[in-house]
Amino acid sequence: MKRTTLTSTFIPVSLVVMLLLGGCSSKETTDANMQVAENQSASLLAYFQENGDFINTTAPAIMTASELNGMLSRNILIIDLRAQEDFDAGHIEGAVRLTPGDVPAFFENDVDAPSFERIVFVCNRGQISSYVAGIMRLLGYGNTWAVRYGMSAWNQDAAASGWDKATGDHPEKLTSDEPAPLDGTNELPVITVEASTGGEIARQRAMQLLSKESSAHLISFSDLMKDAEKYTIVAYVPADWYQQMKHPEGAIQFTPKASLGAEAELYKLMPGKPVAVYCFNGHHSAQAAAYLRMLGYDAYSVTYGANGFMHSAFSREEQATSRYWSDLQKNSFPVKKGPGDTSGQTNKPAVVKQAQGGCA
Repeated sequence: MKRTTLTSTFIPVSLVVMLLLGGCSSKETTDANMQVAENQSASLLAYFQENGDFINTTAPAIMTASELNGMLSRNILIIDLRAQEDFDAGHIEGAVRLTPGDVPAFFENDVDAPSFERIVFVCNRGQISSYVAGIMRLLGYGNTWAVRYGMSAWNQDAAASGWDKATGDHPEKLTSDEPAPLDGTNELPVITVEASTGGEIARQRAMQLLSKESSAHLISFSDLMKDAEKYTIVAYVPADWYQQMKHPEGAIQFTPKASLGAEAELYKLMPGKPVAVYCFNGHHSAQAAAYLRMLGYDAYSVTYGANGFMHSAFSREEQATSRYWSDLQKNSFPVKKGPGDTSGQTNKPAVVKQAQGGCA
């Protein structure tokens, strides 16, 4: 039998003590760091709740093109989030062109944002502008809005290449069967930013999210259906509408302004499972996705909402409402062609900080 001598496995006592103490210290540090990370999402949720709980109270921050047209002479600021070529092809006079990533710094450094009656975001179809307006609302800018249907509602030329091409029908992908409700209680996702207060956590999260590709929060219905089981699909529509209409298989109904509350369904969402939210036209769901993404969920808004996959299923009564894309939503308001005032970029602001704003 082989003997194993003590000298071959001997470790000095002092080294053992150092390793044990070091291991303890390392574990305590790791646990402390994890606790900070876990607390950040909880702190952020508390911050949202203590500062109006936007997504569960006043959301969505959406206005019509007609409302905006009636306010052009008032103390408002219009921010156009489209690509330069789209802006040049026709924009609302006085609009400042920015990318979503430019917005937080623009608000902090270039304008006196609270001084405006409204700051209105526009894009081609309202999918990106709704998301950006939602994030800025969560930062406490209660005067931010997005235009329903975007520039497609402002001018018929924009509609021809915009929302007129966005609607669709996929009845083969829909069902009347209701899935089992979500059960259990999960932890909030872990988010990590270099901040300690709820307000600063929100600011850092907003900067992270808006610096991504402008369509990063969107998923098309066709892409969703390619791997639907991967997602928790949320029908962000009233319960009676969900029950009367068909929906994608597996879609769980969440009531707007209610179900995303901490005392409702929020904690039933699994942090590690992507969430795809749809509403009627993608505007409200974009702001719901903004809220969830701020909290760390891998959330997406289904582009164009139910209009994108069950457009013909809307009732005759609903087709006369803003839920439904039709000619009723189109206008022929004027646009200004050309680059306009390109000084809207953050390195050369169009509107400097001042006591009052304006849409000049």
